[in-house]
Amino acid sequence: MSNTEFLKGIHVEKQEQIIAAVNQQFAQEIAFLQQLVRAKSANPFPPGSAPADVPVEQEVAHIIAQELDHLGFSPQLTGVSPQRPNVVCHIPGAVADSRTLILNTHMDTVETTGYTRDPWGAQLLDGRLYGMGVADAKAQIAAFIYALLALRSANIRLAGNVTLAFVVDEETGACSPYGTRYLLEQGIIDGDAAIVGEPGDESIAIAHRGLYRFRLRTLGEATHTGLSAWEQGTHGHNAILDMARATLALADLTLPAVSTPAFPHNRSVFTFPTLISGGSGINVVPALCEAYGDVRLLPGITGETVSNLIHQRLQQHGITPEHYQLEELLFVPAAETAEHTAIVQLLAEAAQQITGTRPPLEGCGPACDGWMFITRGIPAICGYGAACGGVHGADEWIDLESLRQLTSIYAHTIMAYCQPAQ
Repeated sequence: MSNTEFLKGIHVEKQEQIIAAVNQQFAQEIAFLQQLVRAKSANPFPPGSAPADVPVEQEVAHIIAQELDHLGFSPQLTGVSPQRPNVVCHIPGAVADSRTLILNTHMDTVETTGYTRDPWGAQLLDGRLYGMGVADAKAQIAAFIYALLALRSANIRLAGNVTLAFVVDEETGACSPYGTRYLLEQGIIDGDAAIVGEPGDESIAIAHRGLYRFRLRTLGEATHTGLSAWEQGTHGHNAILDMARATLALADLTLPAVSTPAFPHNRSVFTFPTLISGGSGINVVPALCEAYGDVRLLPGITGETVSNLIHQRLQQHGITPEHYQLEELLFVPAAETAEHTAIVQLLAEAAQQITGTRPPLEGCGPACDGWMFITRGIPAICGYGAACGGVHGADEWIDLESLRQLTSIYAHTIMAYCQPAQ
């Protein structure tokens, strides 16, 4: 029997037990989620600059560990420092050498902006829960944990293994050495498939676009604008004029076309500049101007490809290497999991059983830690979570009924992938 046939076959025998367990524990799940939202975990750091000893997520990590311990699981805190611990919990299955499913998402959030209500208030109103990070991604933390609790409450023992991995420092660009990558590189987690709990239920993300961010500096020669040397053109070089030429040169830069099943209607997007600054005084020829760019990549396009195209275009427009510096700030590869993969099909089937609608399978725009699994040969869902709004904006919220359904969907998917023990 295939995995999806098994999932369909358990409809009568198991589904009602799981849903009943989720319903019975849902008030407790909401209260736990409110605790998570009230614990501030805004990550203000840009990629590559986040310190290891600033306790951005520490309070959230301890709340999660306490909840897991209270529910009878055995969490551990592990990371590059005590101030930034990841929460890991291994739940062994009943059968030796069975496959392992990793349930992964992040504990940090972006900073608040434009809120009309208390961002840390965890307010319940009209079937929604409001608060910073409630959708991205604390709702998925709660749903993963309470899905496992529902399975245990329904007396469903798994043959396979489950690993919870709630990580730090994802919001800096899905490239951190402190979170998921640390756990994988240290051998603390490993598995046969993963679900990355990113927000939104409109589709199941089987891929995410890559990300390349760069800084371009144009280099001039400073001089006083009142000097005769500037008047006569013997000294001084205006870095801002070079940046203006660079901006025009790169404005229509296009990247190679890529055909991929997860992104049938998308293309790579090059955006420059997104930030710009230069000059030191109104009467000084600027010696330096710097600007930043953001590139969203489809699978198969590397950071080296992008940087080579930038260099070529600048030199075609007369901006020579001695007058600029190009610095790669961040590269995250695009990654894709095949539609026919077991974890993809099982999640889609579970969503259809619980909601009555089968979500489309497609790629998503924002990068996440999914690539860290996929590039290591671990198929990964790159996002499926609670229905929500206001993500990375004002008055973030999740729909509570969607959270209830999501918890059941996760529980069904875990059971189908790991299989009940005989």
